[in-house]
Amino acid sequence: MSIAALITCHNRCEKTKRCLSSLLTVMPELKVYLVDDGSTDGTSQMVNTLFPGVTVLKGDGNLFWSRGMYIAWKEAVKRNYDYYLWINDDIILHDDFFDELKSCLDITGKHSIIVGLIEDKDGNCLYGGHDKQKRQIVPNGVPQEIWLMNGNVVLITKEVVNKIGIIDPLLHHAGADTDYGLTACENGIGVFSTRKYIALGYPNDIHRLRQPGVSIIKRFKHLYSPLGIEPSIAFYLRKKHFGFFNAMLYWVYIHLINVLPDGCVAKKF
Repeated sequence: MSIAALITCHNRCEKTKRCLSSLLTVMPELKVYLVDDGSTDGTSQMVNTLFPGVTVLKGDGNLFWSRGMYIAWKEAVKRNYDYYLWINDDIILHDDFFDELKSCLDITGKHSIIVGLIEDKDGNCLYGGHDKQKRQIVPNGVPQEIWLMNGNVVLITKEVVNKIGIIDPLLHHAGADTDYGLTACENGIGVFSTRKYIALGYPNDIHRLRQPGVSIIKRFKHLYSPLGIEPSIAFYLRKKHFGFFNAMLYWVYIHLINVLPDGCVAKKF
């Protein structure tokens, strides 16, 4: 079986090195397509020196996660691999990570997607996905259906790619993983979790919806940046899966929540 790993990174050289080391220690013959999106901390040089088999693709610093992954996948899909493996570079993979992904795929079938569950250093669930009730999926010994998936570690077969394609290039930073999972579900493709944790990760404290403690000008500047919600992209994504009315309501909501002062908004925003 042929497998391509897809990674995008920007200015976190040490984390990228730890991730690649954990990946290639387990699967030394794996073909890796890594997009270095304009790193200035020597990431490309490190990869070329320590992991010479990795194909490094260059970005200008404006690709961010979704478009970086699109570039990596667009290049990899030319060779028609049997499997495509999304990897976030800020995780450390457990030694049995691929065995677990493949075992779950054997259970659910090749016309499905397997999403790896990621734990923090205390053994708590960080990433994986949520069910239709928006409850976070935690491991329970069997593959569980996911509705809103996280893209930290994902195994996708060529059968799935042949049916729904690759990442939507209109998406910029966040949202491509959710979009891909929803598109899969809408096309009768099951999205399932692993039965256990397969990697160690780090919590992400970025405030995408609303930045607290800053001026309204800075708040809206962040909102309209790739690291925020980017209202036009959020509208596109919502309309695509939930319809125009849902998208319009959400567009109004994200602007309203950013106009209100900190004292009127719950701390979680």
